[in-house]
Amino acid sequence: MRACLSPVFLTPLLLAALAAPAGADEAPLPRPTYRGEFVLPTGLTLAGTEFGGISGLDFDPETGLFYAISDDRSDKAPARFYELKLALSDAGIAALDIAATHTLRSAAGEAFAKGGVDPEAVRLDRTRDRLVWSSEGDAEGRPQIVVATMDGKAEKTLDLPEVFLPNGDGTRGVRPNLAFEGLAISPDGQTLYAMTENALAQDGDKATSEAGSKSRLLTIDVETGRPGAQYLYETDPIPFRPTQTVKYADNGVSELLALPDGRLIVVERAYVDGIGNRIAFYVIDPKDGQALPAGVSAAGGAPLAKTLWFKIDEGDFGGLDIDNIEAVSWGPDIGGERSIVIASDNNFSRHQKSQFVLFTLSGNE
Repeated sequence: MRACLSPVFLTPLLLAALAAPAGADEAPLPRPTYRGEFVLPTGLTLAGTEFGGISGLDFDPETGLFYAISDDRSDKAPARFYELKLALSDAGIAALDIAATHTLRSAAGEAFAKGGVDPEAVRLDRTRDRLVWSSEGDAEGRPQIVVATMDGKAEKTLDLPEVFLPNGDGTRGVRPNLAFEGLAISPDGQTLYAMTENALAQDGDKATSEAGSKSRLLTIDVETGRPGAQYLYETDPIPFRPTQTVKYADNGVSELLALPDGRLIVVERAYVDGIGNRIAFYVIDPKDGQALPAGVSAAGGAPLAKTLWFKIDEGDFGGLDIDNIEAVSWGPDIGGERSIVIASDNNFSRHQKSQFVLFTLSGNE
């Protein structure tokens, strides 16, 4: 079954619900309704290329297509992104078609070499008809934010503040595999937001069971590419406390999504061996007066206030087996409600899956 999706149109009632400020004890957004999931198994191949590693997702209301970026570091095939068609309704996701695969290319038009990039997030700059995508690290571990044509050819790589660039002794910059996991573009198309998964080396430790980690939120002028204000965002501690030693446990920012009023949804993704995942959705409202002063480390700044919207633990929403959610996008209007689609990075592991989950937000609560 295939569907041709219509553009997103926000009704005045729904727009007001999404933009309305919350009271002290209220959720910052309408309660989401779980509609269903669609799962693609690990190992699915298209023309000899394995599908998976979905780490970023964005929706184009003009075409009805979702753009999904893979975090394959050109190991299994050249670094790439997909055009997806999802058949969405209040009954769930009836079908998912992989409409096209595009290779991410350098400004010279060449595919990236193995280990040359680590794609993690993607957003459509609809005003300028181009893509913006982030890489957690090149072969030397340097993070990148790339502006590209709609078919994946890089137009420019943005200059990043020095504080984000790792130095030789590991005392400055992003940590390996903990760089720009989240991207968002403001509703007016003027500001790009990029957030690190955990703290920069000079800002503090990674998240632990006892304490969260101070991620950095960077703003960038979309038109000029110049970096602007920076903010601190403190993640939750790792939420699960296993009774036995585990091989792996973490918590960090995995995605951002802009709201119509300029606030941001921040997605925190936690995982503990033997227990599973927790996906938590917070809302923040970065303002000029809350920015980190230039040259000040995390120790000298206050994190942004954050308000929990909702969370997903294993088995919530009627037994949903939630996976490694790293991608979040608005979708089309469904029966007068705004839809939101989240997707998982399967890490190309036979123990995981490429999972797409649909929620809708009521505009009359």
